[in-house]
Amino acid sequence: MKKKEPEFNGEFEESDADTPKKGLVMNVSDTQYDVVKFVGNKIFKWKLQFDPQGTGWDMFWTDCAVSPEQLGKMQPHQKINHFPGMYSLARKNHLGRNLMKMKKQFPNDYKFFPQTWLLPAEYGDFKNQFQKGKARTFIIKPEASCQGRGIFLTRNINDINPNDHYVAQRYMHRPLLIDGLKFDLRVYVLLAGTDPLRIYVYKDGLVRFATEPYQAPNGANLEDVCMHLTNYAINKDNPNFIFNQDATKMDVGHKRSIKSVFEKLEQQGSNIKKLWDDMSTLFIKTFCAVQPILAHHYKSCQPDNFANNMCFEILGMDIFINEKLQPILLEVNHTPSFTTDTPLDSLIKKNLIRDTLKLMNINQKTKDQILTQRREFMQQRVLTGKKAKITNEEKQQLINLAQQQRDEYENANLGDYFKIYPLEDSKKYDAFIEHAALIQDQWTGTNVKRNTKKESIIVPPLSVKLQKPSTPSTNFPKLRAESTNYANTVVGEDETSARIKKSKSKPRAEQLVIKPRVIIVKKPNIPKPCLQPKIFDLDIGIK
Repeated sequence: MKKKEPEFNGEFEESDADTPKKGLVMNVSDTQYDVVKFVGNKIFKWKLQFDPQGTGWDMFWTDCAVSPEQLGKMQPHQKINHFPGMYSLARKNHLGRNLMKMKKQFPNDYKFFPQTWLLPAEYGDFKNQFQKGKARTFIIKPEASCQGRGIFLTRNINDINPNDHYVAQRYMHRPLLIDGLKFDLRVYVLLAGTDPLRIYVYKDGLVRFATEPYQAPNGANLEDVCMHLTNYAINKDNPNFIFNQDATKMDVGHKRSIKSVFEKLEQQGSNIKKLWDDMSTLFIKTFCAVQPILAHHYKSCQPDNFANNMCFEILGMDIFINEKLQPILLEVNHTPSFTTDTPLDSLIKKNLIRDTLKLMNINQKTKDQILTQRREFMQQRVLTGKKAKITNEEKQQLINLAQQQRDEYENANLGDYFKIYPLEDSKKYDAFIEHAALIQDQWTGTNVKRNTKKESIIVPPLSVKLQKPSTPSTNFPKLRAESTNYANTVVGEDETSARIKKSKSKPRAEQLVIKPRVIIVKKPNIPKPCLQPKIFDLDIGIK
């Protein structure tokens, strides 16, 4: 009989009775969330470590970004809940820049986010949007804020300082309404690998409602943030806000579960399966835009991690749904809040973290296997006195084997996740990743370094027939000085060294062969596409 899982009531206190003396260690020194500690200690029975400088941990959970240096120091069996380089999605200005570059090449595929301007760099173009006779509404966001801080709506260019750093977007009109209220979705997406991408979507999440009945924006209601913005941090202080009080009633209040809202929409005739498919495509294309950046950071820190499994990240994707049931990406949060101030939050976030840690295969058996392989590798290195080298074919075989083992385990331990990448039809996304790699190479100058190769162009040798020394000197052909230089001068020598060589050289009697000139030239810079490794055929699909 399966043992009943402990319930989380929103608070956590560690007791000696629940702390194992042996087993895995979870470092929670850099997280404020009790639900994370509860899952690690009460559900997985891991020992909690509160020392920021501790090194003997197996799982490190942090509320902050991870630096490349931190990942580079990790052991193969250790895991951490962020990827270095995730700023490329999490920062509003970086997200806008990366998506707009992709939209320029693929306008029909990257139209799932609002029209965006990065200020002050694009202030001139943004100013042109304010034309007389056209009342357009824009939403202005600080480029590095969260929880709705500093956001405002405007129809007047004079409301914006030309020197301030903002991300400006077209206001999304005609939202889908429930009970007359505007809402957005917080969908939890798990990135479990970068090369190849491994992406999972959680079936449940949060629906955040505005607290004032929706009206189209006009000059009189632009400042009513509780009507136009759905951020929980903004609306929870409104007197109209209704908090969820019962985990069994997920469809009550101004924060509800995705499952309960989708069930209601499906009863009203909405095609929820198509909505999930559209959102999944949106998520994949978003990650494709930054895959080369994330893969570069990861490989630079852990080049020998063939399993591609030392990092994972739960991202909070904020999705706007319009009246045609089309999803629009608003933001990507790399540190979504795991605050549990309602029973609904406690249940959803506890299950999310539990299923994530289980999916990432963090257990004693896996750790022992990795340490055994590491020990055998070090013993072989001691015996041979050098690091074992493997061919590219052997390396690819190890990568394929590791990915196949991951597929088998993860497909059997999905919990409430479903996999969206890689699948059988994933090849259609390769063009996006290749173009993103080309953009990255051009941005960093990598393509110049990668493709600058030297090749030699051989100038045909010059030969001059000479008569025997007994022949009178008047019959010798006159050799020009530059011809002699070809014979005795190496490209790049000065005249003094050339004369010294000339004095020491003895011309042949029959024939003087002039050495070929070698001219070094550079090949033209031809961008080299970054092809994604072959995706394995999986006998699964999205349910």
